[in-house]
Amino acid sequence: MKKIVKKRQLFNKRLVLNIILVLFMFLSIGYSTLSTNLNINGNLNVKKYYEPTLYNVLAKEAETGGLAKKYTGNSHDSFTEEPSKDVYHWYASNDTEGTQIQDKNNVIFANHCWQMIRTTDTGGVKMIYNGEAENNQCLSTRGNHVGYAKSVSQNLASNYWYGTDYTYDSANKTFKVSGTTEQTTWNATTGPNLIGKYTCKQTTEAGTCATLYLVESYYNTSSAYVIPLNSNSNYSQFGTLQFNASYNSPTYVGYMYGDVYPYSTTNGTTSQSFTTTQTMLSSTSLGTSYWYADSIDYGTLTANRYSLVKPYQVSGTTDYPNLVGKYTFRNSSQTNTATSVYYIAAVNNTTMYYKQLQSGNLLSAYEPIIFGDSITDNGDGTYTINNPTNVTLSDWYTNYASYVNKYTCNDSSTTCANPRHTTATSSTNYTYINAGEKIMIGKTRSGLNLTDTLLVRKDELIINSSNYSDYKYTCNTDNTTCTEATLRMISGYSTTGYNYAPNHYYGSSVTWDGTNYTLVDPIEIENYNNMNNISTHHYMCVTNGLKTCATVAYVYYYTGSGSMYYITLRDGVTTVGKALEDMLTKNTTNSTIKSGVDAWYKQYLSDYSDYLEDTIFCNDRSQSNQSNNGWNPNGGSTSTYMYFYGASDLSCPNDTDKFSVSNNKAQLTYKVGLMSYREMNLLNNSNARKTGQYYWLASPYYFSVNSAVEWLVGSNGNMDSGYGVYYTRGVRPAVSLTPGTRYSDGDGSMANPYKVELGS
Repeated sequence: MKKIVKKRQLFNKRLVLNIILVLFMFLSIGYSTLSTNLNINGNLNVKKYYEPTLYNVLAKEAETGGLAKKYTGNSHDSFTEEPSKDVYHWYASNDTEGTQIQDKNNVIFANHCWQMIRTTDTGGVKMIYNGEAENNQCLSTRGNHVGYAKSVSQNLASNYWYGTDYTYDSANKTFKVSGTTEQTTWNATTGPNLIGKYTCKQTTEAGTCATLYLVESYYNTSSAYVIPLNSNSNYSQFGTLQFNASYNSPTYVGYMYGDVYPYSTTNGTTSQSFTTTQTMLSSTSLGTSYWYADSIDYGTLTANRYSLVKPYQVSGTTDYPNLVGKYTFRNSSQTNTATSVYYIAAVNNTTMYYKQLQSGNLLSAYEPIIFGDSITDNGDGTYTINNPTNVTLSDWYTNYASYVNKYTCNDSSTTCANPRHTTATSSTNYTYINAGEKIMIGKTRSGLNLTDTLLVRKDELIINSSNYSDYKYTCNTDNTTCTEATLRMISGYSTTGYNYAPNHYYGSSVTWDGTNYTLVDPIEIENYNNMNNISTHHYMCVTNGLKTCATVAYVYYYTGSGSMYYITLRDGVTTVGKALEDMLTKNTTNSTIKSGVDAWYKQYLSDYSDYLEDTIFCNDRSQSNQSNNGWNPNGGSTSTYMYFYGASDLSCPNDTDKFSVSNNKAQLTYKVGLMSYREMNLLNNSNARKTGQYYWLASPYYFSVNSAVEWLVGSNGNMDSGYGVYYTRGVRPAVSLTPGTRYSDGDGSMANPYKVELGS
């Protein structure tokens, strides 16, 4: 009997301890409850029970070894709250698992399909749009639906009706404006008040249209930038838009953006050509219906007009070679006369090579042309061509290659003031340098004065350029004194002229006197290709030779030759740091894609705002290589792009990039945005991301020499290397459901998605 009592006492002690343990575990676990039962020894079996919330779908998948993981990096998903929950995300190790995830993460919310991507650190669930539901299913066989298209300009200078909303007739696939409506004509006064409204471009209020226009922004007094709506959007997205319609500034990587500093170019090095092209022959087609003649007459039949003498036609194309040396008007009338006539110098298949005779001139006025091997300076301003050869037009076509590096007066003369030196020839023309022209070159300079100079013929300078490699300076004239604007430093010679650096000064910084900028510590023309110097002297007056200017360039990309890429500082902005702040931290203007996302949300999700948490949508514009790219004025490489998305986790480092309804520095109108690169990359496999379409992400990638580039997901689901923001790609908005959001039905498959419980 005592043994039985002792066993009961031991059993009761175990029971009490286990109950205390259960209560402790219950209090410490916010996303689940526990079911318990006693085994024969009085020990407690504990089984975790997950409440039917979407957060728990991911938590359970991760904790039971499924296709999800607990995130271990830093995150900060709320602008007003500190992280309080674990973050879980879908994760595929291979293509098979990636495909499986697409059939496990489907949700129906607000009558639309969504795919869960991850939970937030405040307990919400972040989802990406996946199209309109059909029969409470989210199958990949769904067809097209209403969506937005590429932003374009549209003339609105008529008395059209506009509305704050629209209705869509799915049977006829037509739109009609609704909400608060008005009839007005777009102009400078009315235009700004019409932004965000819809129009069918109809002059009656009841007018319908197959394409509806959302007014995005002001273009000019008669036109607006508009986002068209039609019924051709792929099921997985609400349309295709540019991220931003403009691209020529770092500004445009922003989901919202501030001041625009567009890029411009100027020549760090450029070329001076001495050459001109002279046409010898032209070409056109022959025809069997045309009339031809062995000779021509001028002014006999009709005053001041040519006529064919005894014209005839050919019997077929096999007769074309016999037309060399003949004349034609290329006309089917035997009796035709004209003010000019074609002389056929050569024939190739069905093409004739001709000289057009006009102004009463006969063939003798155009040939022969004399070419010679060299020239002699006569000392009286003229030159004589040596070893002359007569060249007819037919000879030219046959032997044009023989006349490279020859001299000609371009007629039958052997003496002229400015003979031509040929540098290249073809069957129809030759390129030449005026051999009578001279240029002054100097080995050194004293300020603007060339020293140790030589006056040399331009053709001689090109033919024997190796003899002049020590001569570095010129005014591109025959003068020894240049102006600031005309001073040039020769970097090398070519077959047509020379390459040079224009006279620019480069400053390490600038000052501003209220009217003009002045370069500080300017370095001179000799440093144009010294990247060590240019990387610390980015500031430049664009006009050659100036150290003071009304606006100043900041050079961010230059490789030592070719074009310099720069932004222009004006109105007292003196540092590139201030320009970057204006471009990348001000959020005053909606991107093209944000305008579309907001309009879509207003139409479809406005009534569901209470079910969404105010999470952060990160548009991380922090530079990942700020210290070593050309936007660093103190030593950055001018051959390196500006790369963005500096954060390696979900923390989003800058307040001005944390787009949220509650953040007045990056304030959203609605609780909607785009997924970031980091978030979509958590899936770890392209099959888990792919829709068969390209779609935008919120993450900037880089600004190249001239284009803002944004990350996107490729049609195969790969994290694509990025496209210029002006490309038109798919738009898949993202939202985050509030913590504790429950589902009433479903298993997450495309055929049976989780159905979000909505209050009555």
